[in-house]
Amino acid sequence: MDLPALRRILLAMVGAQQMPGLAKLDERAWITLQAMADQHRLKPLLYAQLGTSAAVPAEVRADWQEVHRAAALRAMLTRLELIECARLLEAAGLAPIALKGAWLARHAYPDPALRPMRDIDLLVPRAGVLDGYAALLNAGYTELAAPEMPLAEVIRLDKHMPALIAPRGTVVELHHRLWEPDGRLDHATPAQDEAALRARAVGDNDGLHYLAPHDTLAHLIVHAVYSHRLDCGPLLLPDIDFLLQAAPIDWAAFWHQAAAEGWRGGARLVLNLVAQYRAGAPIDFSPDLGPPTPSELLEAAPDLMLQDLNTRGSAGLAAAALKAGPGKLLQRLRGRRGAHGEGEVTRSMADEGGMLGWAGSRAWRSVTQLARADVRRQSRQLAALSQWLDQ
Repeated sequence: MDLPALRRILLAMVGAQQMPGLAKLDERAWITLQAMADQHRLKPLLYAQLGTSAAVPAEVRADWQEVHRAAALRAMLTRLELIECARLLEAAGLAPIALKGAWLARHAYPDPALRPMRDIDLLVPRAGVLDGYAALLNAGYTELAAPEMPLAEVIRLDKHMPALIAPRGTVVELHHRLWEPDGRLDHATPAQDEAALRARAVGDNDGLHYLAPHDTLAHLIVHAVYSHRLDCGPLLLPDIDFLLQAAPIDWAAFWHQAAAEGWRGGARLVLNLVAQYRAGAPIDFSPDLGPPTPSELLEAAPDLMLQDLNTRGSAGLAAAALKAGPGKLLQRLRGRRGAHGEGEVTRSMADEGGMLGWAGSRAWRSVTQLARADVRRQSRQLAALSQWLDQ
């Protein structure tokens, strides 16, 4: 069975759909499915949904159970570090808002273990982000890697500060934007009204604050489609399904906001996928007055949600050239970054052998990976999605 077919089988498993052919998969197919599930943090969810299915090999179910157990322990540690980090930022005079997975794991999913978090994301006011960053460093947090740009340039062009490692090992990203400024990526990015988002924030019994549920829904959509072109993975589907079950959405207001702020197309694409793979998700499309999602994007979405994260850099380089020509590719190879209305800056490549060393190693890796048909298809799909987002 080819890779695209296996991706669609795994998405059906994420949706807990009935699959009478599951028992017919051979060992090689299960190895591929397991690798994808591991890369995209799906095993705890699969254990909860299919952990007793006789169609799944016993050794696969046992692996899912073990990963679920580890995820439950990790979820408790992550929650503790989230609370501690938020309190440090509050003591520095900031008002942190925990993003995405922090609210979903605690307030939407039936079990926090089903929603493993790669990191903790906290939004703070841009004017105070340097103070917050310094406060965490002073409290014993350490940099995951040396910053690629001066911190002033990071604030100007990126959405979050360089990642930090909390004392117990959790990765923390201190955000000063919810998503990238327009012009930073290969396609248009919606604007954001941070003041309005902050005014609607909600709290919980631990003293943490989060975006309101409909703002979390919008953030999940923009983050997945515009920031990541769906490579954030299939957890997006249960994320939204469980969010909608936990918090009713005013769909007329939602679709109006999506159209007014420029992310309506991304919302329709994502919610079409949720409706397809998470049957019963309470979505109302009737107030949406825009055009339907192109069928070719819906067909490509499973491949993009389950794309190999080890090849996305090479596919992204090729997609940039396909969409914007060799000039964009040269900009990438030179390490240049910019945004609309902002001057460009060159990121540091000292740890990668300088510009020539980095470009040479990246070029060799990309040539090698783009020799694969699936990576070339991945680059074409990324370019097509970027082109659609610019419309």
